[in-house]
Amino acid sequence: MLDTLSNILDETGAQALAFFNRLHQRNVETKAPGDFVTDADREVEVTLRRLLGKAFPDCDVLGEEYGGTPEGRLWAVDPIDGTSNFLSGLPFWTISLGLMDQGQPVFGGIIAPVMGLMAVGGPSHGLQITGLTEGSRPEAPPVMGIGRNPRWPVSDRHATEAAIDAAGLAPRLIGSCALSLMLVAAGRLAGYVEPRVGGLWDCVGGLALCQAAGIATRFRMHPDGSVDVATGAGVTLPTTDW
Repeated sequence: MLDTLSNILDETGAQALAFFNRLHQRNVETKAPGDFVTDADREVEVTLRRLLGKAFPDCDVLGEEYGGTPEGRLWAVDPIDGTSNFLSGLPFWTISLGLMDQGQPVFGGIIAPVMGLMAVGGPSHGLQITGLTEGSRPEAPPVMGIGRNPRWPVSDRHATEAAIDAAGLAPRLIGSCALSLMLVAAGRLAGYVEPRVGGLWDCVGGLALCQAAGIATRFRMHPDGSVDVATGAGVTLPTTDW
């Protein structure tokens, strides 16, 4: 499983990186204010579906761009998580894959091609991280990741940031849920919180990686498909009622 998913991430990561290195050729559409989709998102998802279908024919696929049904045993895939960063020429974007079985994350894989980072693993498979040296791992990260989306009221987000500050941590907004969760699993962020993440594709892979690292996770899916996500540091968050 580790090798198979690593190979899929390597292949699609190279494809996405080639698109990134030709940003001026991208076709860009706006799904909602501040929410972009490009030809790179769509083409990488097509490749992911082909490769996952060949390697795991018993699993369905739920993707950000081409949909699917969030039931049974499925791969939740985000071809480019952090599209705004991607379009800005920033390195903080990923390809994220997460295997979900009966409503629980069981395996994940995330690659940040520009940064040279990749992690694969799951609660029953262990965790494999490449691109970060063990010597660069802090004993206690002083920063905590936080998300941002139009479904999370600004006042609630500000209250959450204040709670993180009060716990002696500094909030960090990276702009990619998947990358943030991978960095929690890698011990570089103390935790991550974001209510109403856009969909399972944003977070299942990262949640599985955090669980593989022995880090507590919480998530809750809403009827509209959005997901509340919290993992890591024991900060008392004023906006989490779950």
